[in-house]
Amino acid sequence: MKKNHLLIQTIILAAGVVYSWSRVVIQFQTFIAKYGTIFRIKDCTYPNPMVTACFYGAVAFLLAFAWSMKIYLDKEPKLICEKRLRWFLLFGVCFAASVLTFEFLLFYKVIKLSGPIIACSPGVFPLKTPCFVGMNLFLVGYLLAVFITRKANKPHEQPKP
Repeated sequence: MKKNHLLIQTIILAAGVVYSWSRVVIQFQTFIAKYGTIFRIKDCTYPNPMVTACFYGAVAFLLAFAWSMKIYLDKEPKLICEKRLRWFLLFGVCFAASVLTFEFLLFYKVIKLSGPIIACSPGVFPLKTPCFVGMNLFLVGYLLAVFITRKANKPHEQPKP
């Protein structure tokens, strides 16, 4: 595996960490300013960040970044580690896509919730939400992981004399 491809993947996932946590920190600040605690779940007009998909997406970005960094820093990166990271990134894409679908259904009032609000950005058009950006960053990371693993699986051709 080429180190520069692994570095690009790590940088993309670092961007995901910075973006997702910057959104989650703002959500925590807003929530704490309104309610004075992070432990309130019920009867909130603004969702508790710990029950939103944004928080879990941010945690997933942090895990993927740490995993990618470990692979990059290994003297001899193992293909199996990159393949497992690829599956984790695919999970991230599917998770974000399902949350985005849920937000579309909420936005267009196809479904209604009777419990606490769990959408990251209630009332915002879904393609303008952090989830959409996160899904795209996970997708780019996943596609790069596919490229890296496929390139590593190809037998190296010997130069002709």
